[in-house]
Amino acid sequence: MEDLVTITVDSQEMQVPKGTLLWEACKSHGIDIPIFCYHTKLGPVGACRTCLVEQEGIAKGPITACSTPVSDGMKIRTRSPVVQKAQKGIFEFLLLNHPLDCPICDRGGECPLQDQTFAYGPGSSRYVEPKRHHVKPIPLGPTIALDRERCVLCWRCVRFTSEIAEDKSIVLLDRGDHSSVGTFQDEPYISNFSGNVVELCPVGALTSRKQRFHFRPWELQNRPSICPHCPMGCNINVSVRKNDEVIRFLSRDNPDVDNSWLCDRGRYNFEFINSPERLKAPLLRRDEGFVEVSWDRALGFIAARVKQILVDSEPEAIIGIASPRLSNEDLWVFKRFMNDVIGSDAVDHFPRPSQALTGSGERAMNRLDEALMPISDLRKAKTILLLGADPSAREPVLELHIRDAVNKHGGRLAVMAHDEITLSSKAHATLSYPNEQFEQYVRALASGLADARAVGPSQTDTGLDAWAGGSEIRDFVGKAFAEGPVAVIYDDTFKDIRDPSGALEAIAQLIEVLAQIGPVGVLPMLDDCNSMGARDLGLLPPMSNGGKWGPPLTSQFGGATSRLRGAFVLGSNLAEDLHDTNLIAGLRDLELLVVSELILTDTAKHADVILPAASFAEKAGTFTNTERRIQRISETVPSPGIARSDWEMLVDLSQYFDRPLEFAAAEEVWDDIRRAVTAYSDISYEDVGLAGVRPNAGSLQPA
Repeated sequence: MEDLVTITVDSQEMQVPKGTLLWEACKSHGIDIPIFCYHTKLGPVGACRTCLVEQEGIAKGPITACSTPVSDGMKIRTRSPVVQKAQKGIFEFLLLNHPLDCPICDRGGECPLQDQTFAYGPGSSRYVEPKRHHVKPIPLGPTIALDRERCVLCWRCVRFTSEIAEDKSIVLLDRGDHSSVGTFQDEPYISNFSGNVVELCPVGALTSRKQRFHFRPWELQNRPSICPHCPMGCNINVSVRKNDEVIRFLSRDNPDVDNSWLCDRGRYNFEFINSPERLKAPLLRRDEGFVEVSWDRALGFIAARVKQILVDSEPEAIIGIASPRLSNEDLWVFKRFMNDVIGSDAVDHFPRPSQALTGSGERAMNRLDEALMPISDLRKAKTILLLGADPSAREPVLELHIRDAVNKHGGRLAVMAHDEITLSSKAHATLSYPNEQFEQYVRALASGLADARAVGPSQTDTGLDAWAGGSEIRDFVGKAFAEGPVAVIYDDTFKDIRDPSGALEAIAQLIEVLAQIGPVGVLPMLDDCNSMGARDLGLLPPMSNGGKWGPPLTSQFGGATSRLRGAFVLGSNLAEDLHDTNLIAGLRDLELLVVSELILTDTAKHADVILPAASFAEKAGTFTNTERRIQRISETVPSPGIARSDWEMLVDLSQYFDRPLEFAAAEEVWDDIRRAVTAYSDISYEDVGLAGVRPNAGSLQPA
């Protein structure tokens, strides 16, 4: 049971958990106290003093609400004459050297200094001396501009880089009234997370060089969505100007997923939405080029060509490949179209692991799937083991979760990697392996752990000591594992591994050993924002033995024995991503190639019909992230021209066939998914909400 204390603030009695910071307690009860240095995700520092309040029985004067824990019986006044005088004095000091250039400042209109000065500061300044001036703005790095005259020395940027990202890039320089933020020796601030300091800055001192002077805040509306750039599924607000132009992405706090942080790839890579190269109408090949046509003509042409192929070929002569960047609704209707309308089981998603899985490989994947853990449970893990995974490169915000687990929750990090990675310097133990020996090292690690903890027989026939890397494994096991829950993060793409099935079996073996010792959970690092959804919905080619992970359909293009006559490619740029001359020749040889895309890609250039697709920002639907959290995307801006979501164009195309699909909204598609996919059956479209939901959500537990 939560230990509560009773406090009184401005004659209002309230009960709050013991140890809560006074500022947080007041906020939770609707009492506003100004702050600059304090931020919920950074914790207290007491640097700016704007949060001063008066506590009865304390003779030493006002106290800082941001750094004072509540205690039972505490009586606080936030608007007493003593407090108001102190706050006015603090704000007067903050504004001494401030340029007061609100009309041209990017923060004007959403500036805490502006708002709080009006609410708590003096009406005028007594300062008549010349103000301190700096050269401005100066480029702090490739993405950030620094205006030192506006800086109120709140330390938020310094603390983010030292405590959260731990790159220690931004520091406080000099002392006294010469203090300013900057970098040592004016080195450029280069980080995966630089955009966060702009969002943290409570004034206009740090601004985005890409967006500086491009908008006024009151021109924008913020609309919730999900970042489409990696499987983390970070929550975002899409800021949209009244002319339906996407201006910026801001973080939208979801402590279970992103903890309010965004990486720069997710924050700044949105210009594809506004691109003048966006396709606005269907294109039909004519001679060596394309002409714009109506939807009716484009879909009629596709239907006629498909029917012609099916006259003397099996349905599997037509294949479908979709991008895991599409929504669950797009992917599901695509699967239904291929299976039920055309009659073809040849449906796949790309990118994904490039080899088929054996039966034992699939069983291993299923065992790992059962051990899937929430991202937020990294805080519970006493050991975090990275197996060939580099979160900094693939899922940067996951790196911040790992740092938080180690720094604030006592976790121990162990890194097993082919090369040194960013997190190697943070690790308590590291182990390097030759890339072609990933499976052998994981099996040896399982064996070494079993031997060290005496939980089962050695997993190697010759014994660990007889193996070339045995002593390294024993040393790693001794340093890496602490008592308590273990989280295993592995790279599920297996791009440089010849036998993914063997690798999965080895990881599953390790998990089984760990499960005999204590709670264990896994997190796979997948290819794209909805790779988990593509798998859950079954966008995989079947195998003759009944397995679900057949060889990638991309291998069917080209070659003398290919029976392929037609293909639907939705959002996957196969020609550019694979650089395969046989594949490109195969695309050219098809009787029908239909490509759905945002722009004219290298793959689309070989198409017979190009269908203009809506981006993630222009449609409603869901993504499933790496922890199998289902989250909603929303239509934040209209599609350009007559572009449409993929599921809508496929529903319309199905009307030309004998078994048409009947869906009128994304919610209806989701209901159809629930009826067919057991893992999603208990989750309604409304259940997903703004925070998302995990089916059968559990905690870090034995596999």
